Parts: sequence; C-alpha cells; structure tokens
Amino acid sequence: MKKKEKLKCPLCSIKFIPRTFYPEEANFTSSDGKSLSGFNGYISSNGVKPSEVILGSWITYCPNCNYIMKFVKEIVKKEKIQSQSVVAKDIKEKYNNYYFGFPFEDYSHYLTEVTEKVRVNIENSLKELDLNIWESMYELNDTFKLLVRFYANLENYCNSQLANEKDVTLHNKIKMLKLSPELENTLIELNDMRNQTIQGAYELTSEDKEKVNNTVVNFTLSIIEKHIKPLINGKKLKAKYNYVDLRDLNSEIRIFLNTYLNGIFNHGKSANNQIKTFLQQILIN
Repeated sequence: MKKKEKLKCPLCSIKFIPRTFYPEEANFTSSDGKSLSGFNGYISSNGVKPSEVILGSWITYCPNCNYIMKFVKEIVKKEKIQSQSVVAKDIKEKYNNYYFGFPFEDYSHYLTEVTEKVRVNIENSLKELDLNIWESMYELNDTFKLLVRFYANLENYCNSQLANEKDVTLHNKIKMLKLSPELENTLIELNDMRNQTIQGAYELTSEDKEKVNNTVVNFTLSIIEKHIKPLINGKKLKAKYNYVDLRDLNSEIRIFLNTYLNGIFNHGKSANNQIKTFLQQILIN
C-alpha cells in the first residue's frame, strides 16, 4: 500500500496529519452543461445524478496556525453499463465509479497504529513482571493468608530487583526499592504486624484487614507504574511519533490500562478507586 502523505501548511510550513476533512458545498457538472450544487449528486435510490462528474470540495485546517485549506476530495466519473443475462427482462443498468484517491494520511488511523505499538510494549513489559503471581493472591479470602503470601511475593520481587542484596533484611530491601515514603512506611509497618501475628502476639482487626487489602493493591500498582512509566515518557513518544497529539495518546492508553487493570484487580470498590487514582497519576508528561 502506498504510504500516505503528510499535509504541509502553506502559511506556517508545519507538516501534520489532518484530523478530519469537512465537506463544503459541492459543485456538480452534467453532460448537458448544467451546473448543480449540494450533495444530491451522489448515488441515490433514483439513480445517479448527474450522470457524468461529481466534484466534492473539502476543507481542513492547520493545527498550528488554523489556516484553512481546501481540497477536491474526489472526482467521480459515472459510466452507464449494461449486463444482459439469458433472459432479456434481466437487463439491468449499473454504474462504474472511478475515484481519484485522496493521498493524505488519516489522523484517527495514525493514532490507532501508535496506540497499538505502545500497548504491545506495555504488555511485553508487564509480562516480565509476571502479574499472575500477584493476581493469584486475590483468590485468598483470609486476610492473614493474604498478608503472608504477599510478603513472600514481595521478598521474591526484592531479590529479583536487588540481586546483590539478598542477604540484607526485608526491612532494608523495602527501603532499597525507592517507593513513595507513605508506601514504604506502610510496608515496613505491616511486615512488623505480620511477624507479631505469626508469633500469636497480635490479632488482625477489621482496620488492619482493610489496610492490608489497600496496601497489596497500592504496591502492585506501584511496580506496574515502575515498569511502564519509561514506555510512556512524553518526550520520547513525541520524538518517535511526532504527528500524534499526546493528549489523544494519553487518553487511549488510559482506556487500555483501565480495562487491563480492572481485569486483574477484581477486588471491590476499594480497588476500583485505587485504579482510578493510579490512572490519574500515570499521565504522559
């Protein structure tokens, strides 16, 4: 397929992909020399009007300086042909359409292609994280078992990220992950609570259980962000896909991530709220 062209504004010289083309009043010419206007010249149930040529006039604008540009989108020649079968009464009139292609790239198609490339990169990065390990925790209804499983997974994750620090305490490993101060403090606090509970010196309260659930989701979202943040760096994306509006790309990525994460964290209203907050923080910048 021939590569589509980028438009170049004759006023400011910027190249861009037009978001859309708006139809102007079209001028039609017919074989008998009459001049018609409007969009009634396209094929209708009553046949083709007029019978010869349709000129469609379309406009778009420069996103940089708003200069309006006008184009002929299509020139369509209508030729009447006859197809005859064995039975004479089956003679039918048909028309061939000849379109002179519109050579300019379509922004919506371009945005879809870019979004798909970014989406694949995100998914490949998250495969390295192996979210199945974290997802399997949500099968546990017992908060204590969830807490124990979570810290087993957490220590394995720390060891994978801090290969040379396997002999240090989990407390110090958590600090080396460079998480947010709030999340770091909560992880250390819950680890102390876990040790006390295992020893039988402490029993989890309803508030503790809620805190455990929130922390599990927050930590998982935090490491997801760590893996995908480099892939949605605004400067890098703009340098690679310089015709895309980052606001549009950001919206598409958020829609994808919302579906992706909700498919993993089907964990009630609390998890849904945390995902919404996470998506607000993961904006391209």
